[in-house]
Amino acid sequence: MTFFLILAIIAVLAALAVIFNRNVVHSALALLVNFSAIAALYFTLNAQFLGIAQILVYAGAIVVLFLFVVMLLGADLGEPVKSWITGRNIGIVILGLIMLTIIGTAVFENTIYGAQGDFSQELVAQVGQTQALGAILFTRYLVPFQLVAVLLSVGIVGVVWLAQHQRRQNFRTVIVVLDAGWSGETELAQGDVVRVNWLRNQAFFEFDSVEIVEASDEEVAGFVVQIGNDTDDWRRSRYRHMSCRILPGCVLPENTLRSLRDLFAEVHVVEGVAR
Repeated sequence: MTFFLILAIIAVLAALAVIFNRNVVHSALALLVNFSAIAALYFTLNAQFLGIAQILVYAGAIVVLFLFVVMLLGADLGEPVKSWITGRNIGIVILGLIMLTIIGTAVFENTIYGAQGDFSQELVAQVGQTQALGAILFTRYLVPFQLVAVLLSVGIVGVVWLAQHQRRQNFRTVIVVLDAGWSGETELAQGDVVRVNWLRNQAFFEFDSVEIVEASDEEVAGFVVQIGNDTDDWRRSRYRHMSCRILPGCVLPENTLRSLRDLFAEVHVVEGVAR
């Protein structure tokens, strides 16, 4: 009983670390600890096949797949969480407590009974649990077993496609510039950096950062409204990780600065002499 409680506490703490850890790699490692603890619980229940499958499939393949996603797509995707206390999270917690109550009541009152199988306890003890499960898995349930492998392959193909999409956008750095005094072409390429004057090209396109050089409050407000109304989920997820620099030549009211801070991850007002 003591060994079970130790493994259960480790599994619960690792699961909480997966949820609340800010680092994606650390969350994946905590998930590995959780899977390993659950595998140890299977071994204590004399379920060797489930324990080995837990280690090979979940602690091995699934965690490696998660790390593969992180390496290809990067660990900076997603949206920043300002507060965990939201209506959706409260609803999820309530539904989770209800589910745990129903499952716990069913287990303690012995109201869950499995269907009678083809293998009795005596036959399993004679043949071996792993041998019996392996034989039926690769005969009667061979097609579902192979479909699971197909699902994992589809996930890998999706990750590769997303990584290629992201790499196509990262060949060069695109900076959106708001500069009323810009003269010349709309775009200015300097090595791997392309600067695009939004005041002349007010369209949706992917960029990496924002630089406000010389613009009125109305022009900046129009830019904020347009970016805020962007319906592309990929671009919207990237806005929350971008920085916005405001050069000394542009003085904006506090309301406009607040709107920029709500839209971008960092708004930096450069101190200095206006040009």
